Amino acid sequence: RERRSRRSPRDFGIRGRVGVRWLAVRDRLQDGTDFTQPALDLLVNGTEIAGSPWSVAVDARARRTLRTLPDGSSDDTNRTRVYRLQLAYGGAGHPWSVTAGRQYSPNLANVSLFDGLSFDWARPRWGVGAFSGTQPDPVDYGFSSDVREHGAYVDWHASPEARRRWSLTTGAVGSYENGEINREFVFLQARLVGPRLAAYGVQEVDVNRGWRETAEGSSLSATSTFLNLRLRAADRLDLFAGYDNRRNVRLYRDFITPETEFDDAFRRGVWGGAAVRLFERFRLSVDARTSAGGASGSSDAYTGSFSAGPFWAARLTFRQRSTRYTNDVLEGWLHSLSAGVDLGGRSHAELTVGVRDDTGVQNAALDDRVAWLGLDVDVALGRHWYLLFSVDRSDGDLEKIDQAYVSVTWRF
Repeated sequence: RERRSRRSPRDFGIRGRVGVRWLAVRDRLQDGTDFTQPALDLLVNGTEIAGSPWSVAVDARARRTLRTLPDGSSDDTNRTRVYRLQLAYGGAGHPWSVTAGRQYSPNLANVSLFDGLSFDWARPRWGVGAFSGTQPDPVDYGFSSDVREHGAYVDWHASPEARRRWSLTTGAVGSYENGEINREFVFLQARLVGPRLAAYGVQEVDVNRGWRETAEGSSLSATSTFLNLRLRAADRLDLFAGYDNRRNVRLYRDFITPETEFDDAFRRGVWGGAAVRLFERFRLSVDARTSAGGASGSSDAYTGSFSAGPFWAARLTFRQRSTRYTNDVLEGWLHSLSAGVDLGGRSHAELTVGVRDDTGVQNAALDDRVAWLGLDVDVALGRHWYLLFSVDRSDGDLEKIDQAYVSVTWRF
């Protein structure tokens, strides 16, 4: 008899992953802050399922936090958050599409999540769209009708065959909380990707009416500006610059290190720099950043970094980074060095060491030196399974933390 081949979800246009994760954090300096956090996540993207015009997207994550308090009691917290749960009709092969459920639209500036309906009409060189819905509860991400949002946009873009890809999107969004004006704004979003220049920018302008005009003191106010530029000045030389004054940016991190915390604190501000490639396997870059507001306050940071590799069959790589930073409260240095190597072709390991020296500008009690050591190992187990293991230990006068993170993911 003829043997039937086993079909996979990808044969029907469905891709995704199911993951099991475990995080343990131990604070050796403060009692009652240790915790363990097992978690599950599900990601599904189905496009034109089984040749139909229907599409689906699911992004759900659940975690349980177990904590032992100083008095010996325990605290057990469960959280389940749904970031996407949408069903769409149309899309590829159709000039229009309708999407229902929890969703986000890249064409609607900072409207990142909403529960409702959206409509899009796409032509070869332009498109229009509109949406109406409610914001999820900011605490538990459950359904809430307190904040209602409505908006529309129009988009112009280059043809798919164009050498330079560009798009320009403008629109308006209104947000209302319990019937009162929460925020009304217009936005302009632009993107360019060419052989030498890549640029992305977004500008929002609030239209202030009623109580907002009284609070802001004007009928219009420019808010939430982001600009990122990268220029290939020569075959081996890149120049880059940017500006970011967004108040809030969604960040989801499974694992936090002193280096990621440092970079998040300096996110807001203006920056510029250059990167040069040397002899194919070496890269040197320098940049300067001035931050205003955010976790670091008004501050300046200057960074030099160097990377080398890959070398030989093991694909050995090295990365080094040094940053000098100053603000009204602290000044100091951050250094980190990483080395990575392939282990057998289907796995990779990376070792990182770093140190951050803080000196209080006017208060010596803020002086601190934090050193950390981290190891990351990822392994591809066959065609569908993926294992990631990370450990990190930081040691300083004001911080002594051990972390371990493990995830096992099945991809389909």
